[in-house]
Amino acid sequence: MLQNHAGNMSERSPDALAPHRTCGHLGWELVDARLRALREVWVATSDALGRPDAVPVWFWWEGTVLYFSTHPESAKARNLTQQPDIVAHNGDGAEPIIIRGTAEPVQDSAELARADAAYRAKYIDPHSGTEAPLFGLDTTPALVFRVRPRLISAWAYADYATRTDWRFDDAA
Repeated sequence: MLQNHAGNMSERSPDALAPHRTCGHLGWELVDARLRALREVWVATSDALGRPDAVPVWFWWEGTVLYFSTHPESAKARNLTQQPDIVAHNGDGAEPIIIRGTAEPVQDSAELARADAAYRAKYIDPHSGTEAPLFGLDTTPALVFRVRPRLISAWAYADYATRTDWRFDDAA
């Protein structure tokens, strides 16, 4: 266990903020397991004029950070370059998970290699055994984003009374 800069105990890197529950009763382990098991999430961004865009993406959840990739000329990439605020959600109305945070391009080669290895292990074609690289199969390498959550909200059984929020920063 490591103590992060917010004073919380975490098994993650020292820079990763451990979540603290601000309301509700769902356990973090349940939400973390659901995020690790999901195949895709929807990401919502907005352009410089505030026009929204939402698309599904494959992703890797590291426990306190979400990684995904996109073509460098995609609307997502353009939008996040201008406005890094992002919402990601599982698209499930019965057991929704909503992640609100900030996306930033990943530049560090060790971090990129770690995320790519985990992504390849998660996304394997069941027919051919081919692994899907985080950097894409196109000749143009994908741009990889890291999403650092500020707030994650989750519900169980479509029951508003089960809403549980976790904060990842020092904001109340």
